[in-house]
Amino acid sequence: MEWHGQIKRAAVTGASGPLGTMLVRECIDNNVHVLAVVRPDSRNRKQIPVHELVKVVECDITQIDKLPERIRETYDVCFHLAWTHTGDEGRNDPFLQEENILSTLKAASFAKQLGCKVFVGAGSQAEYGVLNKKIDETTQERPETLYGIAKLAAGRLAAEYCRQNKMRCNWARIFAVYGPYENDYILTSYVIRTLLKGEEPVLTPCEQVWDYLYSEDAVHALWLIAQTARDSGIYCVGSGAPRQVKEYVSIIRDRIDRELTLGIGKKSYGDGQIMHLEADISKLKEDTGFVPKYSFEEGIAKTIDWYRKES
Repeated sequence: MEWHGQIKRAAVTGASGPLGTMLVRECIDNNVHVLAVVRPDSRNRKQIPVHELVKVVECDITQIDKLPERIRETYDVCFHLAWTHTGDEGRNDPFLQEENILSTLKAASFAKQLGCKVFVGAGSQAEYGVLNKKIDETTQERPETLYGIAKLAAGRLAAEYCRQNKMRCNWARIFAVYGPYENDYILTSYVIRTLLKGEEPVLTPCEQVWDYLYSEDAVHALWLIAQTARDSGIYCVGSGAPRQVKEYVSIIRDRIDRELTLGIGKKSYGDGQIMHLEADISKLKEDTGFVPKYSFEEGIAKTIDWYRKES
């Protein structure tokens, strides 16, 4: 379904997460009313901006299809970012990832009940598996983790639900993102936190070529997809400008303290290590006009400044 109206109201699930928090800010910048959905026990709720345009509601993602009973307003777009068990412990648990698939369908039902014309879901490069090459929307998916399998299944089922209910569905397969609020196990977060303590991060040989995108750019891409995409479909979301991980961590170290050392090579690559992770963002650029605003140097400087203030 095509929809080209002006976004005036947007619902965001996972609003207290790293991308959710940034997306709420993006909505505020565009003078859009936001329904920010957070878990009842969210420790990061305080990260959501306090603003007259933002309405925060608590709801477990597994019950989100019941939330419209408490909401009077209608909304134009639903951004579904909520996803549980993304760390090592739950990433390959079939039952926990099954819950995420069902929750995505419930989020699509939630969007329909709110009157949304567009549903934008956060997919993942994990849906492609370990390909070690440049990836675009036509690349065959071969997920190797249950997390990737669940993301793929959730995206396909959400797309069919939206088709049946005359909503546009866009599934954004997000590659490597960095920025404020990230989990400690994310590479950039781990390196920044460790170096700020004056310690040496324990790293692999760092020969991987990865595609990192600043979180503010990532949510701007989601915003543009919601506002300007003409049809349902998948988008690869990345910088389109990959570098070797060794270069990324060196830039972080030099920004913090050039005298500190990096423990490059002190850790072996894990099983299934992706050595080349690169997004072809040609379709994203062509359809939405997206161009990353921040270089890695600029984005990581803002990120380090945020971590310094938080420490």
